[in-house]
Amino acid sequence: MKTKNDFARAFIELARLGRTDWRALALTVVILAFVGVVANLAALMLSIPGMQAFRDLYFHHFSFNLAIQNLLTTAGGPVGVLGFWIVCRFVLRRPFASLISVDLRFSVKRFLLGAGLYFAVYAISLVVMYIYAGLRYGIWSSPIGHFEFNLELHGNPILEILAALFLMLGVSFFAFGEELYIRGWLTQTLGQYIRVPFVVVFIVAASFALLHAQYTWLVKFEMFLTGLGFSVLSLRDRRLELAIGAHSMTNVLGYLKGIIYTGPQHADFHISFPDYIVFDLIKTAPPVALMYFVLQVTNGWFVLDNEVAISEEYCA
Repeated sequence: MKTKNDFARAFIELARLGRTDWRALALTVVILAFVGVVANLAALMLSIPGMQAFRDLYFHHFSFNLAIQNLLTTAGGPVGVLGFWIVCRFVLRRPFASLISVDLRFSVKRFLLGAGLYFAVYAISLVVMYIYAGLRYGIWSSPIGHFEFNLELHGNPILEILAALFLMLGVSFFAFGEELYIRGWLTQTLGQYIRVPFVVVFIVAASFALLHAQYTWLVKFEMFLTGLGFSVLSLRDRRLELAIGAHSMTNVLGYLKGIIYTGPQHADFHISFPDYIVFDLIKTAPPVALMYFVLQVTNGWFVLDNEVAISEEYCA
């Protein structure tokens, strides 16, 4: 039995509320792949403008490796959420919410806390990047881009604002799917075979970075560092909502970047490889470290009413 202070194991051992044998693992992978294939084929069969040309191009240049990458990506999206619900219900035979938290609930309050905290501390990291650029290059700029607000409304402003809000809700749901997949299921599954949480966190962070195959290796390095931080937050809190909120905010900030930083970069702003590493560290480490510090000093970590993890009750 784990002690109540073994936060990482308390979350990981939620897997023991259901099946953890290799047959269940294999069947999980098969079902997730099947759901992904059905979803991809259904999307290709949609009768929308331009889909016929895209469908012909897709099958003409079909790549098995690309198909596998698409299935892995799909498992971290809305379709993957449905797949994990099916798996939990019929294969793993444990509550779907056991992928999320030790009290088997999703907390909107903690989701908003994660998003709000990340937004506040990311602003501090942005200031630090400007300071570093000023000291390094003698100019007031950042690798994100040159500040120039550009919001062009081409139609009904109310409808466009509502569409933007809907898009932000959408990226939040995508963040939920990725966190459920990577820091939920994958973390708990690897934790049944690897008993050292740090090794699990490292593998999960690397998987999170490699899952985003569309990015360069420098961006993957940034996502690896971000993944390490999100895993630390989720395991310490014994639930995913803080990481989901922070992840959602990174997606929202990425969307806003295209509106706020639209100006041309300064001609003297030539970023070397070591500078990229420094900027990645500034962009990723301080936000998570400051979130951890704030939650630590304010006793903001999640606490069960009786401080006995549900997994311990079932597994004792």
